[in-house]
Amino acid sequence: MISKPPGLPFLAVFSAAASVILTWASYPYWYGIEMFLFAIPVGCLLLAYWAIRMVWADRKGTLTGGLGSRWFMPWFVAVGVVLALITDAPFWIRFTISEPSIKAYAEAVVKNPDREEPCQWAGLYYVCDGGQYSDLDTGEEVPGSAEFGVQEWFLDDNRGFLWLPSGEPDETADDSYRYLKDHWYGYKGWDGW
Repeated sequence: MISKPPGLPFLAVFSAAASVILTWASYPYWYGIEMFLFAIPVGCLLLAYWAIRMVWADRKGTLTGGLGSRWFMPWFVAVGVVLALITDAPFWIRFTISEPSIKAYAEAVVKNPDREEPCQWAGLYYVCDGGQYSDLDTGEEVPGSAEFGVQEWFLDDNRGFLWLPSGEPDETADDSYRYLKDHWYGYKGWDGW
């Protein structure tokens, strides 16, 4: 068994690890530290396993196949993940699919500014705590704005979206904003670290 190339179970574990990284990169702000702390140990273990299997198969003389063989499939997956991260594709794909639902949630917040919107799925994001954006300088809520968090199953933090019809959001030491498109911003607030 060890003299054969890494097969489907290895590729499934490798692809699952890649999926976790791509999922964490699909939020308005990446889970950068978490991605790093996950990718380094898991990647090193998988690389070590792959290298041991390859060296053992080479010693046994069962190392066959060219560039398209299953020996190199993990490298194709890894290169695909790196290219996706460089182009920010996980976020843009998820955001584009979810944008109509997110916009409907933002419109519900705008229609009822005194009521906090409940948690619900808006497209591919689980959004919560919808309310109006408060201007940092005046302390007043900006009419027509909507700010809401995006929840992640395993991590608890403060990331989400902001719909701001005019102006730009105020950044602080704790809150940072990322312009997305039109009147959409992604935000990251202080998460208690």
